[in-house]
Amino acid sequence: MMKLLTVGVIGKSLKENEKRVAIHPEHIKRIPLIFREKITFEVGYGLRFGMDDNKIAKLTSGRVASRKEILKDFDCVIMPKPLVEDLFQVRAGAIVWGWPHCVQQKEMTQVSIERKLTLIAWEEMFTWSRTGDKNMHI
Repeated sequence: MMKLLTVGVIGKSLKENEKRVAIHPEHIKRIPLIFREKITFEVGYGLRFGMDDNKIAKLTSGRVASRKEILKDFDCVIMPKPLVEDLFQVRAGAIVWGWPHCVQQKEMTQVSIERKLTLIAWEEMFTWSRTGDKNMHI
């Protein structure tokens, strides 16, 4: 069986006034259990939605982790608005999934290359119609 990656989900962006989250806590149950067991959320992630850390932990990997631990130790880090300073904390070779906007931020691109990070950019994700037309931006 293939080894699944560990996934850490960051809840608080360092970007001023950024409030978006990657996964609404009510949607966690929609993720198949085999994958949920590899997902760990940042401490306090669900509090603003009325979901405490214990409940999120029970739905996922069984625990929550600090931002520092997620950035340093996880294979994939999901963070809606990564900043350049975040990339310096992510372990080299990891995956960062969010809205990095590399085209507009050359430093973000350069740091990612130097640290051998794989970026998955939500800004380049769309839903598609049945006829193959680009629809809604994710």
